[in-house]
Amino acid sequence: MDLAVSPSMPGFSAPELVDLVVAAERLGYSEAWVAEVAGPEAFSLLGALAARTSQLALGVAVVPAMTRSPALLAMAAGTVSQLLGGRTFGLGIGSSSHVIVEQWHDAEFAPPLGRVRETVEATRALLEGEREYEGAHVATRRFRLASPPSGPVRLFVGALGPRMLRVAGAVGDGVCLNLMPASAVPRQLAEIRRGAEAAGRALPEHFRVMARFHLVITEDPEAGRGLIRGAFGPYFAQPVYNRFLGWLGHEEEAAAIAGAFAAGDREAVAAAFHDALVDGVSLVGTVGEIRERLDEYADAGVDVGALNFIGDPGSIADGLRALAP
Repeated sequence: MDLAVSPSMPGFSAPELVDLVVAAERLGYSEAWVAEVAGPEAFSLLGALAARTSQLALGVAVVPAMTRSPALLAMAAGTVSQLLGGRTFGLGIGSSSHVIVEQWHDAEFAPPLGRVRETVEATRALLEGEREYEGAHVATRRFRLASPPSGPVRLFVGALGPRMLRVAGAVGDGVCLNLMPASAVPRQLAEIRRGAEAAGRALPEHFRVMARFHLVITEDPEAGRGLIRGAFGPYFAQPVYNRFLGWLGHEEEAAAIAGAFAAGDREAVAAAFHDALVDGVSLVGTVGEIRERLDEYADAGVDVGALNFIGDPGSIADGLRALAP
């Protein structure tokens, strides 16, 4: 499994994240995958990373399909690709969440499956020089990309559960996974293959499985779990992630988290996000323990692991060096 860095640490400014990725390149990391939530805007950060690095492949995991048009996505991908000078760019597109799409961006969340699939199809068509795309949910007309990519652009699908995983298999050059235990990866890969078969295609040879890993390097696992609970407990209250938690076999925990979050009881959310669940969806422990967990994900079928370090700047810098390839 190739190790990447995921520069999305809360509290870090864009220049600090760029410096972190520059350091990661020097340490031997092969890729950097940004994320977009409420921190730095993805493509601005990617442009800065392209300008400051010389070898890393770059990607974003993921941008919402509902907040940018395929034309804008093609323009952004073309720009980043030109700045990369021939290096590979991975453009991850997903459904995101109801809160981000509807409340933050005032856009319509539904229907996520069709919107993601058609956004990927339309963006690929525009990147390849097509001028029209007409779908049930996405359309673009009389558009010509004036600044096409200068290197490979791979379109990844951000997916958690079975239906979106099948979309990844049907139209993606890869899949972006998140917040899953290693034991779930074979099930996810099986759904991807089902999607490809249903679409009548073989997965392309360049198809890659990338995953973001949220980790805390610590000798105090309880404190580390607390950081994960604070960062990701509310995620699992959102419908997309809550359904995914149920699909993983944690129906009782999913119901408890959703109910507690709706009641505004953050302590109950944290209690339902118990130790075993935290340990399943994140990496908390010593360097040696985290290396063992990364090996488990590699054995399960993950091709690229993007490390999202959680902690203070000093501990993150130490962790970046300690886990360097």
